[in-house]
Amino acid sequence: MIRNIVNKQKILFLSSRLPYPPIGGDRLKNYWLLKILSKHFKAHLVSIVEEEIPKEFYDWTNEIGITFKLFPKRKTQFYLNALKSLYNGLPLQVNYYYFKDVQQYINSIYTEYDLIFSTLVRTAKYVMELNKPKILDMADSIGLNYRRSAQNTKSILWRFIYSYESAKLLEFEEKCIEIFDKTLFFNREEREFFLNENKTEWIPHGVNEDLLIYEKVNPNYKNYVAFFGKMNYQPNIDAVLWFIDKVFPHLNKNIKFIIVGAYPPKKITSLKDKYSDIEITGFVEDPYEILKSALCVVAPMRTGGGIQNKILECMALGTVNVVSSLAAKPIGAKNMEHFIVVDDPKEMANIINNIHAHPDKYEHIKRNAREYIKNNFTWTIYEKKILKIIEEVLS
Repeated sequence: MIRNIVNKQKILFLSSRLPYPPIGGDRLKNYWLLKILSKHFKAHLVSIVEEEIPKEFYDWTNEIGITFKLFPKRKTQFYLNALKSLYNGLPLQVNYYYFKDVQQYINSIYTEYDLIFSTLVRTAKYVMELNKPKILDMADSIGLNYRRSAQNTKSILWRFIYSYESAKLLEFEEKCIEIFDKTLFFNREEREFFLNENKTEWIPHGVNEDLLIYEKVNPNYKNYVAFFGKMNYQPNIDAVLWFIDKVFPHLNKNIKFIIVGAYPPKKITSLKDKYSDIEITGFVEDPYEILKSALCVVAPMRTGGGIQNKILECMALGTVNVVSSLAAKPIGAKNMEHFIVVDDPKEMANIINNIHAHPDKYEHIKRNAREYIKNNFTWTIYEKKILKIIEEVLS
């Protein structure tokens, strides 16, 4: 039914970062979301760009059939924007990504569109006052994320930022939920926190179904514990440093640690100078070969929020995932059935050592993880849910 309704309709899609390449949670989700929307709608992307635009982006947009308007910005422009938070009362996250020329462009074209699809609270201010059906894909509550993270991060700078921002963000997020026709969360508990079932929807993100049949294995990585994630993301940095400090010293001497992910900062790359049994890959064209081959994958998240895409992908591969309770809770899977949930560092080390000594004992977790993702977290499942939500908003 939805295909016949929306074929002639147009969506204005806003993103605070270029959704290509699909590296990192928000880029990956927007990459797949635009692929889905372009099948059913005429989609126009408006995106703020912080980095050089890869030539592959143009091929991708041509392939899926969307139009776009990009706004490249210098880093200094973002920093100057953030200073506005000192006097206008808005969160840093909102001011940082708010530019007058972007607003003017949106104001000049929005009447041509049937629906506005805004991603993250970073883009919400652009359309809050526009009289059009609109959906906010909040993903996860940054306000709740920051409130938790202020207690756990090792970075003094980030502790200050998290504490300063959390109250402002929660107030802004509440306002967004009231103004937008629908606000989407991929964390069920965060949706429930805002106590507004009529204006919010729970819609977990998907996983590339090709990973469910991925079988490439490299025996060189069989004794490696792997961490997977974009490495300029502070919660990933916190998790890796915690693991190296608290867990790694207690592992069997034959076990190595490999950090797989793009954009590692100096505090991560410098680890290889201190530890001979730690490797940092940076960007890898096919990270899944390493992850599929590893002894296990760890996600000992101490900060951050929402569902971690990296865990979903590794579960889809059929790996043993050892995760913190913070990372596990939004996924809804069962401990010792779909993954292993542990927060105590010595207990985590003991489990990893046991996986190394008795890998056959954990084969059922690999099978169950794959099946759980197949039944709950594919982009096909996501597509059906998002189209139903859009149909309700446009009806």
